Amino acid sequence: MRILVIDDDQAVCEVFGEFLHEIGHEPVITHTAETALDTLREERPDAVLLDVCLPGMSGLDFMKLEAVRDLRVPILVISGRATESQAQEAMRAGAFDFIGKPVALRRLQEVLACFEAPAAAPTKVKDAEVPPERRRAPRAMVALPVRIREQSGAEWESTSVNLSASGIKVRANGSRRTAGMATLSITLPESETQLEVPSILVRADDEGYAFAFRDRGDERLQELNELVRRSVGAPTVDVESHVRILHRIGEAISATLDVDEVLRIALDALTHVTGHEISSLHLLSADGATLHLRGDRGLRPRLREINSVLPIGQGLIGGVAATGKTLHWAHVSESADLLPAARAAVTQEGIHAFVCVPIHSRGQILGALSLGRRTREAFSESEIALVEACANQIGLALQNAQLYSATRSQLEDLKSAEAQLIEGEKLSTVGKLAAGLAHETRNRLTAILGQAELLLMGADDPVKSRERLHTIVQETSRAAKMLQNLLRFTSRHSAERHPCRLEDQIQWVLELKNPQLRHDSVKVVTDFGNVRPVLADEGQIQQVLLNLVQNAHQAMAGHQGEREITVRLSEPGGPNVRLEVLDSGPGIHPNVLPRIFDAFTTTKAPGEGTGLGLWVSYSIVEQHQGSLRAVNRPEGGAAFIVELPAATA
Repeated sequence: MRILVIDDDQAVCEVFGEFLHEIGHEPVITHTAETALDTLREERPDAVLLDVCLPGMSGLDFMKLEAVRDLRVPILVISGRATESQAQEAMRAGAFDFIGKPVALRRLQEVLACFEAPAAAPTKVKDAEVPPERRRAPRAMVALPVRIREQSGAEWESTSVNLSASGIKVRANGSRRTAGMATLSITLPESETQLEVPSILVRADDEGYAFAFRDRGDERLQELNELVRRSVGAPTVDVESHVRILHRIGEAISATLDVDEVLRIALDALTHVTGHEISSLHLLSADGATLHLRGDRGLRPRLREINSVLPIGQGLIGGVAATGKTLHWAHVSESADLLPAARAAVTQEGIHAFVCVPIHSRGQILGALSLGRRTREAFSESEIALVEACANQIGLALQNAQLYSATRSQLEDLKSAEAQLIEGEKLSTVGKLAAGLAHETRNRLTAILGQAELLLMGADDPVKSRERLHTIVQETSRAAKMLQNLLRFTSRHSAERHPCRLEDQIQWVLELKNPQLRHDSVKVVTDFGNVRPVLADEGQIQQVLLNLVQNAHQAMAGHQGEREITVRLSEPGGPNVRLEVLDSGPGIHPNVLPRIFDAFTTTKAPGEGTGLGLWVSYSIVEQHQGSLRAVNRPEGGAAFIVELPAATA
């Protein structure tokens, strides 16, 4: 099927594109609803994967367009803010189904299967069904003796041209032609073993005959699979097991905020893959002076007692937590940094190979993850990379839990203080932030889980597998870095309000911005009427003003015409004072204007803005029982209008 993907996240699009291609579909990737409309006009797709939160026109608005509805294309809606009301709205707009992020690719495949037309009847060749075309798989160019025994009873000898996990091609034998089902007797190299493999002829040409194995799950084919793996130089590392660990931890992070549960899953997943006998997980104490054992596998009572509380900066584990650098030893007892009590226990336990990696997030060390084995085989680079990736995901889980705890505490405080000031269905400031964070985190997790599932399909070469593992680690780091940028907004205190003059706050902001405005040839005009003071927190009002002036400045940065910012104060009548910030820039796109104050809405280039400035400003003004709105000026440019209650006697 030809499937149109509409999502503004590049990493998510890459995962969807590769997965759709892998399962036999033709993906067409677009990043905005406007671009998708042009694509629809060119050629009608068979299905659409649609994200709700898009720059410009939203996914829900896109579905409601007459041009889209008339095509009657099944639409699968995907959202990082998977609320029940949003799902209901999507279904009312005509969506076939609604899936929240992170998206499990297996679930996506199941839904897409509903869109596919019924398969045509299988081709019959002498009562044998020909299986569908086989997926491209690694092929080994090997010559093995093969005896073909046809269903009719005829038998003949040949030699293989190439071999894969799903089939074999043999050389043509004169003018012989075979058809239908056959049993192949394949002689393995360096042995007298003959495998009897039921097969079906799928293609015949001048070069030979291609057979597909009928039962690819047959245990007898494992020897052939191993032969293919060795011949094409597949990695000796069990990549599938490594990816399963990351996949399992990623699912745990998306499913629970219970730190102990995530730690338990991480240790359980690691236990049998790297061949280690012991593992321990330490987290930093609140004062940052000691490490506390939060989980372990295989530690005997004496070793557990020694590792229960460790001083930061001392010993192997304490040193890793202090420096943030991975440490590994083939013979750990030889390390001069090993604490005396630990050295005696390690020697008694017979532990040789050892690796310890830091757990960190937002540039802060949170603890350390350690593995040890009693054999003399050192941990390989791939095993160390796996442990580091697991530690990164554990760090993300810890930060998620901290953010959730802070968000929940702030939400409870705000509900208690403002229960009678806001409607029950409105999200508080922290609630909105949590929703935006959930959307972005689910995008990152979709990329992580998607890359892991693509790896589990097992069709990649070693280089591609390593690239996918690198992407998983990179996306985990991106999610952790995002938390660093957002966590500060969950710790705002209640505003302290008193009568203040808006004229003074405006002058402060303009003085702060004056060097940048002068550098970009931006003219500033002030028009201060005789207005009353307002009851407000000066620091928060300065933040709102700074956001609005910076927005106007950035909007005109690439503008070729006149660059002018006007700040105006007036009293429209009634209890409010009005403040206007006007610019002569290009204005606000009509599709963006209705969502201009939503979190993560931005028209700036990637890396130039978070999309939080106007949302924070709106929240502050709302807390002051005021209002903030945006309009496009008839003469060009945008206007942001703030109204705040005047201070009364």
